[in-house]
Amino acid sequence: MVSDGVLTRWYRNRIGTPTTDDEVYGYWLFVVGLVLGTVGVALFYAAAPRSGLREVGYVLGALGFASLFVGPTLRLPLSRRALFVSYAGAVVCLVATIWFTTIYPAAWNGPEGNPAVTLYVVGLALAAIGAVLAPLLTGRQEEYERVHEEAAAATEAAEQSNERAQRASEQAEQSNERAEQATEQAERTASERDALAEELAASESERESLSTALDATEAELDVAQATLAAAMDSKGTFEMYADKAGKYRWRLRHRNGNVIADSAQGYASRQKAMQGLRSVQTNAAGGAVVFLESATEEDTAEDVPEVPAPESQGTFELFEDNAGEFRWRLRHDNGNVMADSGEGYVSKSNVRRALKSVRAHVPGAAYLKVDPVAFEVYVDRAGQYRWRLLHRNGEILGDSGEGYATRAKARRAAELVRSTAPTAEVGEAFEVYEDNAGEFRWRLFDGEEIIADSGEGYTERNKAVRAVERVQSYAADADLLTIGNAIFEIYEDRAEEWRWRLRHRNGEIIADSGEGYPKRSRAVAAIERVKRHAPGADHQEV
Repeated sequence: MVSDGVLTRWYRNRIGTPTTDDEVYGYWLFVVGLVLGTVGVALFYAAAPRSGLREVGYVLGALGFASLFVGPTLRLPLSRRALFVSYAGAVVCLVATIWFTTIYPAAWNGPEGNPAVTLYVVGLALAAIGAVLAPLLTGRQEEYERVHEEAAAATEAAEQSNERAQRASEQAEQSNERAEQATEQAERTASERDALAEELAASESERESLSTALDATEAELDVAQATLAAAMDSKGTFEMYADKAGKYRWRLRHRNGNVIADSAQGYASRQKAMQGLRSVQTNAAGGAVVFLESATEEDTAEDVPEVPAPESQGTFELFEDNAGEFRWRLRHDNGNVMADSGEGYVSKSNVRRALKSVRAHVPGAAYLKVDPVAFEVYVDRAGQYRWRLLHRNGEILGDSGEGYATRAKARRAAELVRSTAPTAEVGEAFEVYEDNAGEFRWRLFDGEEIIADSGEGYTERNKAVRAVERVQSYAADADLLTIGNAIFEIYEDRAEEWRWRLRHRNGEIIADSGEGYPKRSRAVAAIERVKRHAPGADHQEV
Protein backbone atom coordinates (compact mmCIF):
# COMPACT_ATOMS: atom_id res chain seq x y z
CA MET A 1 0.00 0.00 0.00
CA VAL A 2 1.33 3.45 -0.98
CA SER A 3 1.22 6.24 1.63
CA ASP A 4 -0.40 9.59 0.86
CA GLY A 5 2.35 12.00 1.95
CA VAL A 6 3.48 15.27 0.36
CA LEU A 7 6.29 13.60 -1.58
CA THR A 8 3.95 10.88 -2.86
CA ARG A 9 1.27 13.36 -4.00
CA TRP A 10 3.87 15.43 -5.85
CA TYR A 11 5.24 12.28 -7.51
CA ARG A 12 1.74 11.15 -8.52
CA ASN A 13 0.83 14.57 -10.00
CA ARG A 14 4.12 15.18 -11.83
CA ILE A 15 5.50 11.74 -12.78
CA GLY A 16 3.03 8.89 -12.43
CA THR A 17 1.23 6.53 -10.09
CA PRO A 18 3.76 4.76 -7.83
CA THR A 19 3.35 1.11 -6.92
CA THR A 20 5.36 1.23 -3.68
CA ASP A 21 6.70 3.81 -1.25
CA ASP A 22 10.25 2.74 -2.15
CA GLU A 23 9.64 3.96 -5.69
CA VAL A 24 8.83 7.45 -4.41
CA TYR A 25 11.66 7.56 -1.84
CA GLY A 26 14.15 6.27 -4.40
CA TYR A 27 13.23 9.06 -6.78
CA TRP A 28 13.61 11.79 -4.16
CA LEU A 29 16.89 10.30 -2.93
CA PHE A 30 18.15 10.45 -6.52
CA VAL A 31 17.10 14.15 -6.79
CA VAL A 32 18.78 15.00 -3.47
CA GLY A 33 21.96 13.22 -4.57
CA LEU A 34 21.97 15.19 -7.84
CA VAL A 35 21.61 18.53 -6.01
CA LEU A 36 24.21 17.70 -3.33
CA GLY A 37 26.67 16.45 -5.94
CA THR A 38 26.26 19.59 -8.06
CA VAL A 39 26.73 21.92 -5.08
CA GLY A 40 29.71 19.86 -3.84
CA VAL A 41 31.50 20.06 -7.21
CA ALA A 42 30.85 23.81 -7.42
CA LEU A 43 32.27 24.38 -3.91
CA PHE A 44 35.28 22.17 -4.70
CA TYR A 45 36.29 24.29 -7.69
CA ALA A 46 35.47 27.59 -5.96
CA ALA A 47 37.36 26.92 -2.69
CA ALA A 48 41.07 27.16 -1.95
CA PRO A 49 43.03 23.94 -1.33
CA ARG A 50 42.73 22.51 2.24
CA SER A 51 40.18 25.15 3.17
CA GLY A 52 37.02 24.62 5.17
CA LEU A 53 34.89 25.46 2.12
CA ARG A 54 36.63 22.76 0.08
CA GLU A 55 35.99 20.29 2.91
CA VAL A 56 32.25 21.09 2.65
CA GLY A 57 32.50 20.50 -1.10
CA TYR A 58 34.11 17.10 -0.53
CA VAL A 59 31.39 16.09 1.96
CA LEU A 60 28.44 17.25 -0.17
CA GLY A 61 29.91 15.59 -3.26
CA ALA A 62 30.46 12.31 -1.43
CA LEU A 63 26.92 12.26 0.00
CA GLY A 64 25.43 13.20 -3.38
CA PHE A 65 27.36 10.51 -5.28
CA ALA A 66 26.27 7.82 -2.79
CA SER A 67 22.64 9.00 -3.06
CA LEU A 68 22.82 8.71 -6.86
CA PHE A 69 23.82 5.05 -6.38
CA VAL A 70 21.25 4.09 -3.75
CA GLY A 71 18.25 6.13 -5.02
CA PRO A 72 17.62 4.17 -8.26
CA THR A 73 18.22 0.91 -6.35
CA LEU A 74 15.26 1.66 -4.04
CA ARG A 75 12.94 2.06 -7.03
CA LEU A 76 13.64 -1.49 -8.28
CA PRO A 77 11.50 -4.46 -7.08
CA LEU A 78 14.49 -6.11 -5.42
CA SER A 79 14.63 -8.73 -2.72
CA ARG A 80 15.22 -7.75 0.89
CA ARG A 81 18.71 -9.23 0.65
CA ALA A 82 19.62 -6.97 -2.27
CA LEU A 83 18.17 -3.91 -0.55
CA PHE A 84 20.07 -4.76 2.64
CA VAL A 85 23.34 -4.89 0.70
CA SER A 86 22.59 -1.47 -0.86
CA TYR A 87 21.69 0.00 2.54
CA ALA A 88 24.93 -1.39 3.97
CA GLY A 89 26.85 0.31 1.17
CA ALA A 90 25.14 3.64 1.95
CA VAL A 91 26.03 3.31 5.66
CA VAL A 92 29.67 2.54 4.80
CA CYS A 93 29.79 5.63 2.53
CA LEU A 94 28.35 7.78 5.35
CA VAL A 95 30.91 6.44 7.85
CA ALA A 96 33.73 7.09 5.37
CA THR A 97 32.48 10.68 4.84
CA ILE A 98 32.38 11.33 8.60
CA TRP A 99 35.87 9.82 8.94
CA PHE A 100 37.08 12.14 6.21
CA THR A 101 35.92 15.23 8.19
CA THR A 102 38.07 14.13 11.15
CA ILE A 103 41.30 13.79 9.15
CA TYR A 104 40.92 16.73 6.81
CA PRO A 105 43.10 18.73 6.31
CA ALA A 106 45.79 17.86 8.94
CA ALA A 107 46.11 14.16 7.98
CA TRP A 108 44.84 14.50 4.42
CA ASN A 109 47.38 13.37 1.82
CA GLY A 110 45.09 13.49 -1.20
CA PRO A 111 42.74 10.84 -2.54
CA GLU A 112 45.58 8.42 -3.37
CA GLY A 113 46.03 5.84 -0.65
CA ASN A 114 43.83 7.61 1.90
CA PRO A 115 41.97 5.12 4.12
CA ALA A 116 38.76 7.24 4.20
CA VAL A 117 38.59 7.27 0.39
CA THR A 118 39.24 3.50 0.29
CA LEU A 119 36.36 2.90 2.73
CA TYR A 120 34.10 5.15 0.63
CA VAL A 121 34.90 3.13 -2.53
CA VAL A 122 34.03 -0.07 -0.63
CA GLY A 123 30.64 1.46 0.24
CA LEU A 124 29.97 2.33 -3.41
CA ALA A 125 30.93 -1.23 -4.38
CA LEU A 126 28.42 -2.64 -1.88
CA ALA A 127 25.69 -0.36 -3.28
CA ALA A 128 26.53 -1.55 -6.78
CA ILE A 129 26.41 -5.19 -5.68
CA GLY A 130 22.97 -4.67 -4.16
CA ALA A 131 21.67 -3.04 -7.35
CA VAL A 132 23.24 -5.37 -9.97
CA LEU A 133 24.69 -8.64 -8.66
CA ALA A 134 22.25 -9.49 -5.86
CA PRO A 135 19.16 -9.54 -8.18
CA LEU A 136 21.02 -11.86 -10.59
CA LEU A 137 21.75 -14.29 -7.76
CA THR A 138 18.50 -14.17 -5.76
CA GLY A 139 15.81 -13.22 -8.28
CA ARG A 140 12.55 -11.38 -7.42
CA GLN A 141 10.50 -14.26 -5.98
CA GLU A 142 11.51 -13.33 -2.45
CA GLU A 143 10.36 -9.76 -3.01
CA TYR A 144 6.97 -10.93 -4.30
CA GLU A 145 6.55 -13.19 -1.29
CA ARG A 146 7.43 -10.28 0.97
CA VAL A 147 4.76 -8.11 -0.71
CA HIS A 148 2.09 -10.77 -0.20
CA GLU A 149 3.12 -11.22 3.43
CA GLU A 150 2.93 -7.49 3.98
CA ALA A 151 -0.51 -7.35 2.37
CA ALA A 152 -1.75 -10.13 4.67
CA ALA A 153 -0.27 -8.38 7.66
CA ALA A 154 -1.93 -5.12 6.59
CA THR A 155 -5.31 -6.87 6.34
CA GLU A 156 -4.93 -8.32 9.81
CA ALA A 157 -3.87 -4.93 11.14
CA ALA A 158 -6.97 -3.35 9.59
CA GLU A 159 -9.23 -5.90 11.35
CA GLN A 160 -7.49 -5.18 14.63
CA SER A 161 -7.97 -1.47 14.02
CA ASN A 162 -11.72 -2.00 13.55
CA GLU A 163 -11.88 -3.86 16.85
CA ARG A 164 -9.96 -1.06 18.57
CA ALA A 165 -12.32 1.48 16.98
CA GLN A 166 -15.34 -0.33 18.45
CA ARG A 167 -13.72 -0.40 21.87
CA ALA A 168 -12.89 3.30 21.51
CA SER A 169 -16.54 4.02 20.68
CA GLU A 170 -17.65 2.28 23.86
CA GLN A 171 -15.07 4.19 25.85
CA ALA A 172 -16.30 7.44 24.24
CA GLU A 173 -19.85 6.74 25.45
CA GLN A 174 -18.53 6.16 28.94
CA SER A 175 -16.52 9.39 28.69
CA ASN A 176 -19.68 11.29 27.70
CA GLU A 177 -21.41 10.03 30.82
CA ARG A 178 -18.47 11.13 32.95
CA ALA A 179 -18.47 14.51 31.15
CA GLU A 180 -22.13 15.03 32.06
CA GLN A 181 -21.33 14.27 35.67
CA ALA A 182 -18.39 16.71 35.53
CA THR A 183 -20.68 19.39 34.10
CA GLU A 184 -23.06 19.01 37.01
CA GLN A 185 -20.13 19.28 39.41
CA ALA A 186 -18.88 22.38 37.58
CA GLU A 187 -22.25 24.05 38.02
CA ARG A 188 -22.10 23.34 41.74
CA THR A 189 -18.70 25.03 41.95
CA ALA A 190 -19.70 28.13 39.95
CA SER A 191 -19.75 30.24 43.08
CA GLU A 192 -16.23 29.09 43.94
CA ARG A 193 -15.02 30.01 40.45
CA ASP A 194 -16.47 33.50 40.78
CA ALA A 195 -14.63 33.92 44.07
CA LEU A 196 -11.38 32.89 42.42
CA ALA A 197 -11.97 35.38 39.61
CA GLU A 198 -12.38 38.18 42.12
CA GLU A 199 -9.15 37.14 43.86
CA LEU A 200 -7.34 37.08 40.52
CA ALA A 201 -8.54 40.58 39.72
CA ALA A 202 -7.38 41.75 43.13
CA SER A 203 -3.90 40.37 42.51
CA GLU A 204 -3.62 42.03 39.07
CA SER A 205 -2.46 45.30 40.60
CA GLU A 206 0.18 43.45 42.63
CA ARG A 207 1.50 41.76 39.48
CA GLU A 208 1.73 45.11 37.70
CA SER A 209 3.69 46.57 40.60
CA LEU A 210 6.05 43.60 40.55
CA SER A 211 6.54 44.07 36.80
CA THR A 212 7.40 47.72 37.36
CA ALA A 213 9.91 46.78 40.07
CA LEU A 214 11.46 44.16 37.76
CA ASP A 215 11.94 46.74 34.99
CA ALA A 216 13.47 49.15 37.47
CA THR A 217 16.09 46.60 38.51
CA GLU A 218 17.20 45.68 34.96
CA ALA A 219 19.89 48.36 34.96
CA GLU A 220 21.14 47.24 38.37
CA LEU A 221 21.31 43.64 37.09
CA ASP A 222 23.47 44.69 34.13
CA VAL A 223 25.82 46.56 36.45
CA ALA A 224 25.99 43.54 38.78
CA GLN A 225 26.83 41.19 35.91
CA ALA A 226 29.63 43.46 34.74
CA THR A 227 30.96 43.67 38.28
CA LEU A 228 30.88 39.90 38.71
CA ALA A 229 32.72 39.42 35.43
CA ALA A 230 35.41 41.87 36.52
CA ALA A 231 35.64 40.15 39.88
CA MET A 232 36.46 36.72 38.44
CA ASP A 233 40.18 37.42 38.69
CA SER A 234 40.10 39.33 41.96
CA LYS A 235 41.93 38.05 45.03
CA GLY A 236 39.52 39.87 47.35
CA THR A 237 35.84 39.75 48.32
CA PHE A 238 33.56 42.57 49.47
CA GLU A 239 31.61 41.59 52.60
CA MET A 240 28.51 43.57 53.65
CA TYR A 241 27.27 43.15 57.23
CA ALA A 242 25.36 44.88 60.05
CA ASP A 243 27.43 45.93 63.08
CA LYS A 244 26.37 45.79 66.73
CA ALA A 245 24.76 49.23 66.47
CA GLY A 246 22.56 48.08 63.57
CA LYS A 247 24.55 50.10 61.02
CA TYR A 248 25.50 48.62 57.65
CA ARG A 249 29.21 48.45 56.81
CA TRP A 250 31.45 46.86 54.17
CA ARG A 251 34.99 45.52 54.20
CA LEU A 252 37.34 44.13 51.53
CA ARG A 253 38.91 40.84 52.62
CA HIS A 254 41.88 39.23 50.85
CA ARG A 255 41.58 35.51 50.17
CA ASN A 256 44.32 34.91 52.78
CA GLY A 257 41.86 36.22 55.40
CA ASN A 258 43.31 39.73 55.91
CA VAL A 259 40.95 42.73 55.81
CA ILE A 260 42.56 45.16 53.35
CA ALA A 261 39.86 47.87 53.37
CA ASP A 262 36.61 48.80 55.14
CA SER A 263 33.90 51.46 55.00
CA ALA A 264 35.24 53.36 58.06
CA GLN A 265 31.70 54.39 58.92
CA GLY A 266 28.24 52.88 59.30
CA TYR A 267 25.27 53.53 57.00
CA ALA A 268 21.65 53.83 57.98
CA SER A 269 20.47 51.45 55.23
CA ARG A 270 21.89 48.71 53.05
CA GLN A 271 21.20 50.88 49.99
CA LYS A 272 23.53 53.64 51.19
CA ALA A 273 26.23 51.11 52.13
CA MET A 274 25.92 49.62 48.64
CA GLN A 275 26.33 53.07 47.06
CA GLY A 276 29.47 53.66 49.08
CA LEU A 277 30.81 50.29 48.01
CA ARG A 278 30.10 51.05 44.33
CA SER A 279 32.01 54.29 44.65
CA VAL A 280 35.06 52.22 45.67
CA GLN A 281 34.49 49.70 42.87
CA THR A 282 34.46 52.55 40.36
CA ASN A 283 38.12 53.18 41.10
CA ALA A 284 39.16 49.66 42.19
CA ALA A 285 37.17 47.07 40.22
CA GLY A 286 37.38 43.77 41.98
CA GLY A 287 35.61 41.60 44.53
CA ALA A 288 32.10 40.27 44.37
CA VAL A 289 29.55 41.26 47.02
CA VAL A 290 28.65 38.61 49.63
CA PHE A 291 25.83 39.33 52.13
CA LEU A 292 26.94 37.64 55.34
CA GLU A 293 23.68 38.34 57.16
CA SER A 294 20.30 39.21 55.72
CA ALA A 295 18.79 42.52 56.82
CA THR A 296 15.85 42.29 59.21
CA GLU A 297 14.54 45.85 58.88
CA GLU A 298 13.05 47.79 55.96
CA ASP A 299 15.16 50.51 54.36
CA THR A 300 13.52 53.81 55.27
CA ALA A 301 16.15 56.27 54.11
CA GLU A 302 15.44 58.57 51.22
CA ASP A 303 16.74 57.47 47.80
CA VAL A 304 20.23 58.72 47.16
CA PRO A 305 21.42 59.03 43.53
CA GLU A 306 23.89 56.32 42.55
CA VAL A 307 27.51 57.24 42.12
CA PRO A 308 27.99 57.48 38.33
CA ALA A 309 30.71 55.43 36.66
CA PRO A 310 33.36 57.34 34.72
CA GLU A 311 32.13 58.20 31.25
CA SER A 312 33.92 56.43 28.44
CA GLN A 313 35.69 58.45 25.76
CA GLY A 314 35.84 55.49 23.41
CA THR A 315 33.57 53.78 20.90
CA PHE A 316 33.69 50.20 19.64
CA GLU A 317 33.46 50.15 15.84
CA LEU A 318 32.24 46.96 14.12
CA PHE A 319 33.28 46.73 10.47
CA GLU A 320 33.87 44.32 7.59
CA ASP A 321 37.44 44.11 6.28
CA ASN A 322 38.63 43.56 2.70
CA ALA A 323 38.60 39.78 3.14
CA GLY A 324 34.88 39.80 4.01
CA GLU A 325 35.48 39.08 7.72
CA PHE A 326 33.99 41.07 10.59
CA ARG A 327 36.25 42.86 13.13
CA TRP A 328 36.05 45.39 15.94
CA ARG A 329 38.29 48.25 17.08
CA LEU A 330 38.14 50.62 20.06
CA ARG A 331 38.57 54.21 18.90
CA HIS A 332 39.12 57.17 21.24
CA ASP A 333 37.15 60.37 20.72
CA ASN A 334 40.37 61.97 19.49
CA GLY A 335 40.46 59.49 16.60
CA ASN A 336 43.21 57.15 17.88
CA VAL A 337 42.60 53.38 17.75
CA MET A 338 43.29 51.99 21.24
CA ALA A 339 42.67 48.28 20.53
CA ASP A 340 41.36 45.92 17.88
CA SER A 341 40.14 42.33 17.60
CA GLY A 342 43.41 40.95 16.21
CA GLU A 343 41.49 38.48 14.03
CA GLY A 344 38.43 38.35 11.79
CA TYR A 345 35.11 36.58 12.43
CA VAL A 346 32.82 34.96 9.88
CA SER A 347 29.60 36.64 11.10
CA LYS A 348 28.39 39.73 12.92
CA SER A 349 27.03 37.62 15.78
CA ASN A 350 30.49 36.12 16.40
CA VAL A 351 32.22 39.52 16.52
CA ARG A 352 29.53 40.82 18.90
CA ARG A 353 30.13 37.84 21.23
CA ALA A 354 33.87 38.53 21.08
CA LEU A 355 33.24 42.18 21.95
CA LYS A 356 31.07 41.12 24.91
CA SER A 357 33.88 38.87 26.14
CA VAL A 358 36.36 41.76 25.97
CA ARG A 359 34.08 44.04 27.98
CA ALA A 360 33.64 41.35 30.63
CA HIS A 361 37.33 40.51 31.08
CA VAL A 362 39.13 43.84 30.59
CA PRO A 363 38.40 45.44 34.01
CA GLY A 364 39.82 42.60 36.13
CA ALA A 365 42.65 41.37 33.89
CA ALA A 366 46.14 41.65 35.44
CA TYR A 367 49.55 41.83 33.77
CA LEU A 368 51.51 38.71 32.92
CA LYS A 369 55.24 39.33 33.19
CA VAL A 370 57.42 36.98 31.17
CA ASP A 371 61.17 37.60 31.53
CA PRO A 372 62.45 36.10 29.32
CA VAL A 373 60.25 32.95 29.47
CA ALA A 374 57.70 31.53 31.89
CA PHE A 375 55.53 28.47 32.35
CA GLU A 376 51.89 29.56 32.09
CA VAL A 377 49.17 27.35 33.65
CA TYR A 378 45.66 27.92 32.26
CA VAL A 379 42.26 26.28 31.78
CA ASP A 380 41.29 25.19 28.26
CA ARG A 381 37.80 25.19 26.73
CA ALA A 382 37.13 21.67 27.98
CA GLY A 383 37.73 22.77 31.58
CA GLN A 384 41.07 20.96 31.90
CA TYR A 385 44.31 22.49 33.14
CA ARG A 386 47.28 22.81 30.79
CA TRP A 387 50.68 24.54 30.73
CA ARG A 388 52.69 26.21 28.00
CA LEU A 389 56.21 27.65 27.91
CA LEU A 390 55.82 31.26 26.74
CA HIS A 391 58.62 33.56 25.51
CA ARG A 392 58.32 37.31 26.11
CA ASN A 393 58.19 37.90 22.34
CA GLY A 394 54.88 36.04 22.34
CA GLU A 395 56.16 32.75 20.91
CA ILE A 396 54.95 29.52 22.55
CA LEU A 397 58.06 27.31 22.90
CA GLY A 398 56.22 24.22 24.13
CA ASP A 399 53.05 22.95 25.77
CA SER A 400 51.73 20.07 27.85
CA GLY A 401 50.11 18.25 24.93
CA GLU A 402 47.33 17.00 27.23
CA GLY A 403 44.97 18.32 29.87
CA TYR A 404 44.95 17.62 33.62
CA ALA A 405 42.03 17.33 36.01
CA THR A 406 43.45 19.79 38.57
CA ARG A 407 45.68 22.85 38.52
CA ALA A 408 48.09 21.14 40.94
CA LYS A 409 48.67 18.27 38.49
CA ALA A 410 49.38 20.72 35.66
CA ARG A 411 51.87 22.60 37.85
CA ARG A 412 53.63 19.35 38.80
CA ALA A 413 53.86 18.43 35.11
CA ALA A 414 55.41 21.82 34.31
CA GLU A 415 57.91 21.45 37.17
CA LEU A 416 58.86 17.99 35.84
CA VAL A 417 59.63 19.52 32.43
CA ARG A 418 61.56 22.35 34.08
CA SER A 419 63.82 19.83 35.82
CA THR A 420 64.07 17.32 32.94
CA ALA A 421 64.50 19.49 29.83
CA PRO A 422 67.92 21.11 30.58
CA THR A 423 69.80 17.77 30.69
CA ALA A 424 67.72 15.86 28.10
CA GLU A 425 69.50 15.00 24.83
CA VAL A 426 68.11 15.15 21.30
CA GLY A 427 67.65 11.60 20.06
CA GLU A 428 67.13 10.25 23.57
CA ALA A 429 64.60 12.03 25.81
CA PHE A 430 63.96 14.67 23.12
CA GLU A 431 62.58 13.20 19.88
CA VAL A 432 62.35 15.24 16.65
CA TYR A 433 59.98 13.65 14.13
CA GLU A 434 57.95 14.39 10.99
CA ASP A 435 54.14 14.39 11.34
CA ASN A 436 51.50 13.35 8.82
CA ALA A 437 51.34 16.88 7.38
CA GLY A 438 55.05 16.81 6.52
CA GLU A 439 56.03 19.23 9.33
CA PHE A 440 58.71 18.65 11.94
CA ARG A 441 57.85 18.55 15.64
CA TRP A 442 59.51 17.59 18.91
CA ARG A 443 58.36 15.81 22.04
CA LEU A 444 59.96 15.15 25.41
CA PHE A 445 59.76 11.74 27.09
CA ASP A 446 60.06 10.83 30.77
CA GLY A 447 60.63 7.13 30.36
CA GLU A 448 57.83 6.02 28.03
CA GLU A 449 55.48 8.91 28.89
CA ILE A 450 55.30 12.08 26.77
CA ILE A 451 55.49 15.07 29.13
CA ALA A 452 55.82 17.93 26.60
CA ASP A 453 55.61 18.65 22.88
CA SER A 454 56.28 21.52 20.49
CA GLY A 455 52.64 22.51 20.10
CA GLU A 456 53.28 23.52 16.48
CA GLY A 457 55.06 22.22 13.40
CA TYR A 458 58.18 23.56 11.67
CA THR A 459 58.94 23.53 7.95
CA GLU A 460 62.53 22.32 8.48
CA ARG A 461 64.11 19.83 10.86
CA ASN A 462 66.84 22.24 11.98
CA LYS A 463 64.17 24.74 13.09
CA ALA A 464 62.62 22.10 15.33
CA VAL A 465 66.08 21.29 16.73
CA ARG A 466 66.70 24.99 17.48
CA ALA A 467 63.33 25.10 19.27
CA VAL A 468 64.50 22.17 21.45
CA GLU A 469 67.71 24.06 22.24
CA ARG A 470 65.70 27.12 23.37
CA VAL A 471 63.62 24.94 25.68
CA GLN A 472 66.80 23.38 27.09
CA SER A 473 68.27 26.85 27.72
CA TYR A 474 65.22 28.55 29.23
CA ALA A 475 63.22 25.84 31.04
CA ALA A 476 65.30 25.68 34.23
CA ASP A 477 64.98 29.44 35.00
CA ALA A 478 61.36 29.90 33.82
CA ASP A 479 58.88 31.12 36.41
CA LEU A 480 55.63 29.20 36.94
CA LEU A 481 52.70 31.58 36.42
CA THR A 482 48.96 31.05 36.83
CA ILE A 483 46.29 33.11 35.07
CA GLY A 484 42.61 33.53 35.87
CA ASN A 485 39.86 34.17 33.30
CA ALA A 486 41.98 36.54 31.20
CA ILE A 487 45.27 38.39 31.42
CA PHE A 488 47.18 41.12 29.59
CA GLU A 489 50.46 39.95 28.03
CA ILE A 490 53.10 42.59 27.21
CA TYR A 491 55.75 41.40 24.80
CA GLU A 492 58.41 42.64 22.38
CA ASP A 493 57.80 41.81 18.72
CA ARG A 494 60.37 41.07 16.03
CA ALA A 495 60.64 44.75 15.15
CA GLU A 496 61.69 45.40 18.80
CA GLU A 497 58.47 47.27 19.53
CA TRP A 498 56.33 46.63 22.61
CA ARG A 499 52.79 45.30 22.16
CA TRP A 500 50.02 43.94 24.33
CA ARG A 501 47.32 41.33 23.87
CA LEU A 502 44.44 40.13 26.04
CA ARG A 503 44.53 36.34 26.28
CA HIS A 504 41.60 34.27 27.59
CA ARG A 505 42.39 31.40 29.97
CA ASN A 506 41.61 28.92 27.17
CA GLY A 507 44.54 30.36 25.20
CA GLU A 508 42.48 32.40 22.73
CA ILE A 509 43.64 35.98 22.04
CA ILE A 510 40.49 38.13 22.29
CA ALA A 511 42.10 41.58 21.79
CA ASP A 512 45.46 43.14 20.94
CA SER A 513 47.08 46.56 20.69
CA GLY A 514 47.01 46.69 16.89
CA GLU A 515 50.26 48.66 16.90
CA GLY A 516 53.71 48.68 18.51
CA TYR A 517 55.16 51.12 21.04
CA PRO A 518 58.81 52.18 21.36
CA LYS A 519 58.76 51.71 25.18
CA ARG A 520 57.21 49.15 27.48
CA SER A 521 55.74 51.91 29.64
CA ARG A 522 53.72 53.15 26.69
CA ALA A 523 52.25 49.69 26.15
CA VAL A 524 51.25 49.63 29.85
CA ALA A 525 49.68 53.09 29.48
CA ALA A 526 47.75 51.84 26.45
CA ILE A 527 46.35 48.96 28.52
CA GLU A 528 45.21 51.39 31.21
CA ARG A 529 43.40 53.45 28.57
CA VAL A 530 41.61 50.35 27.32
CA LYS A 531 40.67 49.35 30.90
CA ARG A 532 39.27 52.83 31.48
CA HIS A 533 37.27 53.24 28.27
CA ALA A 534 36.30 49.73 27.09
CA PRO A 535 33.70 48.68 29.74
CA GLY A 536 31.42 51.66 29.14
CA ALA A 537 32.05 52.24 25.44
CA ASP A 538 29.11 52.11 23.05
CA HIS A 539 29.43 50.26 19.75
CA GLN A 540 28.40 51.15 16.23
CA GLU A 541 28.63 49.46 12.85
CA VAL A 542 30.89 51.14 10.30
